[in-house]
Amino acid sequence: MLRLAIVAPTLIAVVALGIAIWALTDRPSTTPPTPTAQEIAEAKGRACDAYGLARTAVALQTRADTGSDPIAAQAIAANARLAMAVGSQHLVDSLSPAVPSELAGLLRSVAADLQGLAINALAGTTDGDTGQVARLKDLEATSARVVELCK
Repeated sequence: MLRLAIVAPTLIAVVALGIAIWALTDRPSTTPPTPTAQEIAEAKGRACDAYGLARTAVALQTRADTGSDPIAAQAIAANARLAMAVGSQHLVDSLSPAVPSELAGLLRSVAADLQGLAINALAGTTDGDTGQVARLKDLEATSARVVELCK
């Protein structure tokens, strides 16, 4: 009986130690499963739809006719900045690991360009500023590549 009282706790301790070592050294795979062709197509579709929506919102809000009313001009400018800021976030939110990497990178670039344009406009940078002109050219070039990939 005394022998059982010594062996049983020792055996339990050894098993517990083994389980603890296993739990500490067994790392779950951090690699997500490879998406299927259907998942990739659906993710690409959602990302391209988000791009189309953001592009439409920005186009509508940046091309509105201000007329001669300075208050209307300020309201339209505010809506344009809002469309760029919200559109950029919408693009980023639409990305999932299943979006093809080239398209995802381009959409992140479009989002960054929109954010750059919006924050600079909010800070009072004029449309003719060389930085804004460069950002707009980058955005247009990247957008053309996105349109091609989304066909």
